[in-house]
Amino acid sequence: MNAGTVKAIRLSKNMSQQEFADALHVSRQCITAVECGYRAVSSNLRIRIAQKFGTGPDIVEAIERAKQSENLAL
Repeated sequence: MNAGTVKAIRLSKNMSQQEFADALHVSRQCITAVECGYRAVSSNLRIRIAQKFGTGPDIVEAIERAKQSENLAL
């Protein structure tokens, strides 16, 4: 999981960074730093995302779109 994936999951849920952070019990600054690439996605954050949002079809689709977007940017 990388910055693009985290942002894609957040956007797929139509959440602001603050709402996403609140749902995961982390600071907005943490989410901002991750999405901007200043901070790596920790295993703890990955677990929180998986526990809160699961791996349903909408999450899988968001992850795939993030991967495609990264490939297009190259």
